[in-house]
Amino acid sequence: MTPSTPPLPAQADVPDLARRMGLILAALAALVAARFLRRPGLAALIVPLWQHLTHVARRFQRAMTHKTRPRAACPRPTPTPNKVSADLRPPKPRLPTGRGWLVRALGYEGVAYRLQLEALLAEPAIQAAIAALPAVGRVLRPVCRMLDLPAPRTTAEAAAIAAQPKRVRPARPMRLLERPRVRGSWWPLTPVRKWG
Repeated sequence: MTPSTPPLPAQADVPDLARRMGLILAALAALVAARFLRRPGLAALIVPLWQHLTHVARRFQRAMTHKTRPRAACPRPTPTPNKVSADLRPPKPRLPTGRGWLVRALGYEGVAYRLQLEALLAEPAIQAAIAALPAVGRVLRPVCRMLDLPAPRTTAEAAAIAAQPKRVRPARPMRLLERPRVRGSWWPLTPVRKWG
């Protein structure tokens, strides 16, 4: 028996879901700007992270409404290397890629937004959209990784993971009990007597 795909969320629910996701991500971006300004080591990440979070909100809305842009058919021209201009530009700051790094950087306030996003992703309408539209799950994966949430999966991915055989760890050998220490001795084990 093949699992049936859940129905897509009603079109009336899509603007509300996209609006709520946009509000959570916009508030998270504002929190990032407020907190990272106080920490000089993270101040360079404010603009890239703000752009990333607002871009995810727009892509989420587009993925929910099935509006995808057609890709350009013409090949891109190969850029000519210009060492002088490349050396003068400051390097772009890269966002950290560790799991849950944003929650660790923001502390308890980051946990609050993580819980809000987790509650939104647990709703049946979002679950149905993620199961039916792979683009929605792909859009949300980077944000879920930043906030240490489980990655959203489509029905096919969840079925493939469930079908994989479970790995069984071999039993650990039992450790031999250490002999008790002789009272008043600094040596951890009792001395061994030699016979003969």
